[in-house]
Amino acid sequence: MTLAGRHCFLDEGRASRDMSDTPATLPRRDSQWGDSALDASIRDGSANAVMLGCGEAYLGPFGVFLQATTVQIGLLSALPQLVGAVMQWWSAIAMDSCPSRLRRIMRSVLVQALVWFPLAGISLALGHGPLTAACVIVLAVVNQAATGFTAPVWNSLIGDMVPGNIRGRFFGFRNRVNGLSSFVALTCAGLTLHIFERRGDAAWGFMLIFLAAGVARLISRRWLGLYRDPAWSVDSAQVFTFRQFLRRSPHSNFAKYVFYVGLVNLAVSFSAPYFALYMLRDLKFSYLEFTVVVSVATVTQFLMFRYWGELSDRFGNKKILSLCGWGISVVPALWLFSSHIVYLMLIQVVAGIIWAGFSLASSNFLFDAVSPPKRARCVAYQGLINGAAVLCGSLGGGFVAGHLPASFSLGSWTWAPQFILPVIFLLSGMMRFAAAALLLHKFREVRPVEAIRHRDLVYRVSHIRPIAGATFSLLTGSAGDSKSVDEEEK
Repeated sequence: MTLAGRHCFLDEGRASRDMSDTPATLPRRDSQWGDSALDASIRDGSANAVMLGCGEAYLGPFGVFLQATTVQIGLLSALPQLVGAVMQWWSAIAMDSCPSRLRRIMRSVLVQALVWFPLAGISLALGHGPLTAACVIVLAVVNQAATGFTAPVWNSLIGDMVPGNIRGRFFGFRNRVNGLSSFVALTCAGLTLHIFERRGDAAWGFMLIFLAAGVARLISRRWLGLYRDPAWSVDSAQVFTFRQFLRRSPHSNFAKYVFYVGLVNLAVSFSAPYFALYMLRDLKFSYLEFTVVVSVATVTQFLMFRYWGELSDRFGNKKILSLCGWGISVVPALWLFSSHIVYLMLIQVVAGIIWAGFSLASSNFLFDAVSPPKRARCVAYQGLINGAAVLCGSLGGGFVAGHLPASFSLGSWTWAPQFILPVIFLLSGMMRFAAAALLLHKFREVRPVEAIRHRDLVYRVSHIRPIAGATFSLLTGSAGDSKSVDEEEK
């Protein structure tokens, strides 16, 4: 995702113009996009989402199943992300001498797909314990290394493929399809684990869902092969080093955005690896209950992506980030008040709405702010910062979780939480709040958009009807008949 600047980094004003001058019209929702490469991107994303839903979403529970230590749970989340970030940097540098971006993507995706097959059988071959968990961490590192090597190249290629004036709506639609695919995969994988757990064969359940993840990524690779592959070359004037980026960052609008997202990633990773541990170990949720809670956020995002995409096209990504950046600060603290599954599902609805806007706007900000020749390096350098943030956050959360006192006193008031992990969630929320307070106001929108006050934007979001509209579209297959944001408000 990543940087900017002026001069050696980015013509921030020109980048958005370069990418929005391409004439294009948005096709009807009940038709294809009028471009076989974009249609293939939708299908590739859907298959990749199945891989994420059957595979990566259950690596944390798999670590719990293998009786990994708390530190190993943190490493399972953080170490692969760091290695993936380093691979993004390497990929961006190597990309300068590679004329075929698609060929590089295809090779990396093949490695990523093949990793799931040894993961599928590892618990049956080696049993439980820290040694098996360590092997899983190694395989997860290889998986994320392949992902990291792919990310800058894919972002460069897809950014060239999607016209700027439909970007928010296209990625909003693509993310909705991905969300539905991920929800179905999460649900099926959770049901599979639930069935096998009741039979005492959870290891076989993990084997089946990880095999499904590998097959899904191979299918994704097939659709990737239908992308366009224009020749790629980089002018030496467009090349800049990570050191140059850091040196220019105090004066770079996009670099300030990068550091804001990095701080958010640090805060999120401080608690993210431990939600699965909290539900499965502390609350004794079954795999089915865990899946239900996780899936609620996924399906809520699926319902909201289209509306956030239209809002971002109209009012800008910065406005969405400013609203949702404060919202994500509140969500983790809500986990302190109850552990009832219905309450946690309601929290996940709120989280899904907010994270749908934040993730879409943060992704699209890169495409708006960075000119195409610099996009791969920008993705790589932001990946380096995010990877370091995720590692520090995950290890910091694990360290703090192991050293927090059993109770907290303030004068005559004493709080003794039943479980310690929700305290980590509260601290994560405070860190997100600090990131928003420090950096959200430091960067600006980079393309002309309509002005809107935050309270009016909140009103628009709260008065659309995504559930009714999306349910109608889903059941009838007529997504194009869904109302627009403005029509929903009337």
